[in-house]
Amino acid sequence: MADEETEETEASAAADGALELTDHDGVLALRLSGGEVIPRAIPVLDESGKLLAVYTAGPPVPPAAGSAPDVLAERSVVELR
Repeated sequence: MADEETEETEASAAADGALELTDHDGVLALRLSGGEVIPRAIPVLDESGKLLAVYTAGPPVPPAAGSAPDVLAERSVVELR
């Protein structure tokens, strides 16, 4: 059983990609490179390491028939205190 867990961990590590915060026409986006897997939860820390937020991954939502909303144009600003 331990061998199966080791193989699964190694396979997962090989498929993990790197996330890079990029600017896409003035909208921040995460770009995945070098893999196919992203973390389920992405913590956001301030400079001192304090947890500010956690982003949760989910499947992309396909546009409704007859419309194609630009999800990158929709922004939410959260004031940190």
